[in-house]
Amino acid sequence: MLKQENQAVLRQDVYATAFCQFPGTDPMAIHEVVRGELGEPNLAVFPQLPDRGVGADAVGRSATMLAELGFDLQPHGWRVGTPDGIDARRARSILRSDENLLADVLGAESKPAQRLKLSVLGPWTLAASLYLANGERVISDHGARRDIIESYAHGISEHLQRLARITSLRDFTLQLDEPLFGAVLDGTVSTASGYRTLRSIPRAEVRSSYAQFLEVLSGQDPYRQFTSLLNLPTGDERWIERVEILHQAGADALVIDPEGMTNAKWERIAGLVESGGRVFLQALAPGARAPGVVQAVKTILRPWRQLGLGLEQLGALTLMPRGDFSTCTSTQAIGTLQHLASYAQALEQTRVDA
Repeated sequence: MLKQENQAVLRQDVYATAFCQFPGTDPMAIHEVVRGELGEPNLAVFPQLPDRGVGADAVGRSATMLAELGFDLQPHGWRVGTPDGIDARRARSILRSDENLLADVLGAESKPAQRLKLSVLGPWTLAASLYLANGERVISDHGARRDIIESYAHGISEHLQRLARITSLRDFTLQLDEPLFGAVLDGTVSTASGYRTLRSIPRAEVRSSYAQFLEVLSGQDPYRQFTSLLNLPTGDERWIERVEILHQAGADALVIDPEGMTNAKWERIAGLVESGGRVFLQALAPGARAPGVVQAVKTILRPWRQLGLGLEQLGALTLMPRGDFSTCTSTQAIGTLQHLASYAQALEQTRVDA
């Protein structure tokens, strides 16, 4: 079906982006780096600065997006199902301040950007990281984890709607970081006491809840584009099984680190590309010595060609750093992004010429 006039259109080009975590406590300084190095045609990010402390951490920031649920910070971690504590109010204040600053930054541009990449914890990692009033983890209770994941989906949707309302943004890529996804499936998440582990969550439940979660996020204004980007530990021995579950649930794209890839994993990536999915490839470690454009392109294309993927399919590829910038200097971050942008430009020209 043809898209209506002005309706968001899925990108088909090669471009560069980054993780959202940066060093320091001055978000305006980071916006200058992001807007300067990841402007169009690349994909700018919504910066996160964990150095700002409590409430700016990954769990606290993600918890602010739980719709109509309060939370607070206890010695063992963030607890839900309680009136907001002082740390929760601080986390919400940081997020609102960041939203307003983004609106100001985009509003000052002569040609405001329409695309943005954001990052939050994936629903199962968040559920495994939050605690109930009884002190146990949310995933220990079936009803609690169901309610938390549902609330999280609606809260993130409201966050994206708010950003669309106060900015020019119409195309969102949401990176869902799931470092505990495998532990949830394998039953290796420790209890609050640390003396035992919680039972594994059934695959069917995980798949179903993820499908519902992504359906809420994608069921927004048809004039906006939404891409779900899943970030799993590539070195996980059961990575292919995890990917299958997420792909069946409707995930659009994957972050991969080539250092953790085997032949079987690359073949699964080929299947993702063939089915219309995107691959966000971690191509250069922040602060590392960067190869020249020709050498970098050859390295990136080697597995692509070995898998039998055509150069015209390079539009499924996005380049990222190998890790975030949270421990880097601004100079290192800028240099890394400049190199990635030049690699992406060369790959895009290769795609166009194919």
